[in-house]
Amino acid sequence: MIEPLYTAANCRIAYQLHWSLTLFANQPWPQQDGWWQPLRQVVEADGVRLLEFLPSQPAIGQFFISSKPETSPAQIVRSVKGRLQYLVRDCVARLWRRHYSITSVGDANNDVLQGYVGRQVQRHPLADPRVVDRLAHAQFHDPGVDLAALRASAHGRFTHSLHLVLENADHLCDTREEWLAASRAMLIAACRKKGWLLSRLALVGNHLHMLVGCDVTDIPRDAALSLLNNLAFAHGMKPVYEHSFYIGTFGPYDHHAIRHRLDGDALPAGL
Repeated sequence: MIEPLYTAANCRIAYQLHWSLTLFANQPWPQQDGWWQPLRQVVEADGVRLLEFLPSQPAIGQFFISSKPETSPAQIVRSVKGRLQYLVRDCVARLWRRHYSITSVGDANNDVLQGYVGRQVQRHPLADPRVVDRLAHAQFHDPGVDLAALRASAHGRFTHSLHLVLENADHLCDTREEWLAASRAMLIAACRKKGWLLSRLALVGNHLHMLVGCDVTDIPRDAALSLLNNLAFAHGMKPVYEHSFYIGTFGPYDHHAIRHRLDGDALPAGL
């Protein structure tokens, strides 16, 4: 078995992982004053931070959440539901219905981020038109993949859409056709093997952007490490990218839309 070159221990991670979580109770929610602060404290141990809560209907509650990169969306749901049930166990024997909805949220929504990643070659112009043409042909876009669309898990609906940014090792720029082709082919194949939805891939010489939809059980950090190690394999088991990466969430709505909802404004269609 080949030892991975990139691990959680040797990589620096920059991240912004935010979620809108909607849970459905069997009865009206207990008074927030009785459980909000204790719940915020205990879920921290699970890599979950509760930012805001809104009881949108008597038996429906919506949380705005941030998480650490080692925590999957499914783990967020289990943490909040399990720990809140424990806190209210004396007054509510069975609080939850089985269904939930968890949606990835970012500074920019899917439409904006698709445009940003799709324009990377134009954003990083090079003098040689032959290199620009080579980079343009190395880009990937699957218009049939909609990373804003909710998908179904066993007991709920979700989006788990990630923006991954990797930088070449030593900040070097490599625009060789074989380099670009090897990276492109490996990332497409790795996503297909994992069952991930690859929407866009932007290769711009010294770094790359990916927009990918993972499963509700996938851990963001581990997804990024898997892709880094696949790239190393594609280039002869060499650490061709930095031992660091950025990973962020995005989805059908941005922070602004979620904040408006939590402030009591009209709910965007489909949330």
